[in-house]
Amino acid sequence: MQIPGIKIRQLGTLNITAGILFVIVFIFLFCIGLSPLHKRNELANLTKADSIFMSAYNNLYDDPLLAPLSRQLAYKKALLHMAENDSINLIVNLSDSNIHLTINGVIIHTTRLQSFDIDPLLLNLPNNIYHKIFSHPLYIVEEYATIVKEPIVVRQAPKNPEEAAINAYQPDTLIQNPAFLRMQLDYDIHLVFEQDVNSGWNDQKTQVAFRMKYRISHFFERLKAFFSLKKQNYYPTIRIKMPVNDLREIYRALPTHARVVIYYS
Repeated sequence: MQIPGIKIRQLGTLNITAGILFVIVFIFLFCIGLSPLHKRNELANLTKADSIFMSAYNNLYDDPLLAPLSRQLAYKKALLHMAENDSINLIVNLSDSNIHLTINGVIIHTTRLQSFDIDPLLLNLPNNIYHKIFSHPLYIVEEYATIVKEPIVVRQAPKNPEEAAINAYQPDTLIQNPAFLRMQLDYDIHLVFEQDVNSGWNDQKTQVAFRMKYRISHFFERLKAFFSLKKQNYYPTIRIKMPVNDLREIYRALPTHARVVIYYS
């Protein structure tokens, strides 16, 4: 026999539980929504705290007519700093849609971008913060890719010259995996490279897995920060699509913790 009082109490408990969950989810989403603002404030505070940079920064750069030229100046400064390094580094010039590999300031490879997308936070940076971030090369702190960086091929040692000739190995005959790459740079800036054409099922499956891996790990990172009562981190992202072969070549050419110069007007 159903007792009305018990049923009402059960419904009341369910409503209270649902209400609490709704409030928790709302606060969680609200914190995520505020994360770009927190990141912008964090970058602004880092800029203001650098007294040497602020004393050298010319406020005339903030003039709307001079801002584009001042950003070109920041780009040239970053290139000069990069030229001091004798390893292979990367230039991402979004203003002319080119990517370059360089050694000691000399361009050794250029690729034309098919398309790109810049995070609104980066697009709307005040000029002084832009100079603070992009007037120097940024280091690659962490990276994840579907591309094999240094392929290892196991071969049976030949017993004679004839067998060696039969088993001759050409490095460019390696199995070419779909090309997707994510780099985390200084200031938590992310560079995401994707091949511009996904013609087959394997390409599409790899793209979905590549994106889901980051989204899942980032979701759990957000949950951990939320329940630890810490602010949500935000990763300003630049997404780039380019020819698959060029993407493989660039990734394999770059050493560990290479440096990246980024320019956009």
